[in-house]
Amino acid sequence: MVFIRIDGKSVTSVLSAFRETGVMNITERAEGVEIGIARKELQKAIAICDERCYNYTIIGTSFSVTVRKLLSVLPAIIASLVMAVVVFGSNAFVWRVEIAGVEGAAALKISNMLDDMGVRAGALINRLDRHEIERLLTESGDISAASVTKSGSVLKVDVLMSDFYDEHAVYGDAVVSGYDCVITRVVANCGTPVVKAGDVVRRGDVLIEGKEYATADGSELGIVAAAGRAYGRVTFTFSVPIAESGGLRRTGRSETVTALKLFGLTIGGTESSYQFCESVTERKRLSPLPVEVVRVCYHELDVSSFDEEAEAFIREKADELESTYGVSFDIRTDIAERNGINVMTVYFTAEICVGGI
Repeated sequence: MVFIRIDGKSVTSVLSAFRETGVMNITERAEGVEIGIARKELQKAIAICDERCYNYTIIGTSFSVTVRKLLSVLPAIIASLVMAVVVFGSNAFVWRVEIAGVEGAAALKISNMLDDMGVRAGALINRLDRHEIERLLTESGDISAASVTKSGSVLKVDVLMSDFYDEHAVYGDAVVSGYDCVITRVVANCGTPVVKAGDVVRRGDVLIEGKEYATADGSELGIVAAAGRAYGRVTFTFSVPIAESGGLRRTGRSETVTALKLFGLTIGGTESSYQFCESVTERKRLSPLPVEVVRVCYHELDVSSFDEEAEAFIREKADELESTYGVSFDIRTDIAERNGINVMTVYFTAEICVGGI
């Protein structure tokens, strides 16, 4: 189950809008409504939010939400002990699948092949036959050699593409992403989208490939010149030193978030819901385990206490971005001390076109 938070709406209106998705859980909160839907209905739910111009946030799966709630109430040391048990018990599962030897569209193709084999995060390691995975990969025709190794809870798949494999010849022209972002929608005029709403992509990743497929049986119809546009939520970050925070006033409201970092994964939230805030970060490492507990306390700041220089910096960057991309950006500001200097970091987030031909 996946949870989505919709701001500023009532339970009645949300249930009416999402009646076709089969809402499995709904909770009314001060800032809006949280709903739980089946993972397979996520794309349809996002389309409904976009169509109705809802301000929404994908909170995560039922597991991640439960872990986040647990971490928010447990002291750091208790959270560490809980995670120690999780880490020791996790050796039976795959935490991450790494693909080496390829990039871009070819890496995406191999990732889909592995997913079809059941090789994904959360799979039981003792049910994965490494030799069978290698055999299936090499039998695909595009891969001349494959090696599957296990390191702790990480499964590494190293492949060597065949000499005759030409990514550009196979995929033709492609629409690629110009930004790191979260995809919100894809409009393909020609070609086939390889990403969907909610996917996280990196700059240079393929968004629409130059192939078309038959809707009846999925067979390939041929190579075409990809054409279309993809949109995503992009965040631009700017930082600047500011005067001592003595002039900044706190509103008295604060919140603490906790995250655990292990094996390259981050569990729990690290962002604040306040638009203007000051943060204090505490980090603890649970030795000898590769687990780091990060607790961040955010203190909401009174925007009227910002000095003129800070306000001018925010306005200047907001105007520059709006002039360049033609949309208004959501603004979030965080002030933190770094090496004895107060640094203001401003996050500008909006949906923009991230790639198009």
